[in-house]
Amino acid sequence: LEKANNTEISPEQNIILYGQSVGSGPSCFLASRRSKVGGLILHSPFTSGMRVLTPSRALACLDIFPNIDRIKKVNCPVFIIHGQKDQEVAFEHGQALQAAVPDDCTRDPWWVPDKGHNDICDGPGIVQYIQRLNRFMRSLDEQ
Repeated sequence: LEKANNTEISPEQNIILYGQSVGSGPSCFLASRRSKVGGLILHSPFTSGMRVLTPSRALACLDIFPNIDRIKKVNCPVFIIHGQKDQEVAFEHGQALQAAVPDDCTRDPWWVPDKGHNDICDGPGIVQYIQRLNRFMRSLDEQ
């Protein structure tokens, strides 16, 4: 632990977890288990691995990535990015996750019009992507 302005800072607070698509599973898992992580960014995330395949809850016991349950247990700021034309992971997954984030951890999501699963950063979109990430990072300093 470091001392800064008479406040102890955990090294974990300097870690921002970033999970894109399948990576949202391990990122949500870690954020739900670590109380001092600095932040969580989910890019084209899914509510659960099984729900990408079927909306049925019959296979929930086999789901290794129940993000919709884990996101409720996070204790850090959360920024969700999702393309509104995503055909791999439906846009509604991002919306459902955003709705499940604890109130004190929520940040404005970025619902990207006219973008899908893997093209949010393509071409000129990279500029807005970097601006949105910077806005989220600055919000961490305001806590």
